[in-house]
Amino acid sequence: MELLSARPSGLAGSPGEVVVDSGLPALDCRILDISPAGATLALPDAGAVPETITLAVAGEFVMRRCRVVRRGRDRLVVAFEMPA
Repeated sequence: MELLSARPSGLAGSPGEVVVDSGLPALDCRILDISPAGATLALPDAGAVPETITLAVAGEFVMRRCRVVRRGRDRLVVAFEMPA
């Protein structure tokens, strides 16, 4: 299931990076869909990605902290964590 945006985003199709906390190199991904609440990402071996990640989208200066809510072999659906 992909997250549905209320309005189309110019970020869909953009390259991004999945940053994990363990100090491993960032993983390249593609933004398939993005909304204020989360995103659907395409990346190889999505099953190996931990439950919490940081998403960096090319061309943006914001790093989004995320929680994986659904995963497939080559796809992740993440929810953005809101600051407390």
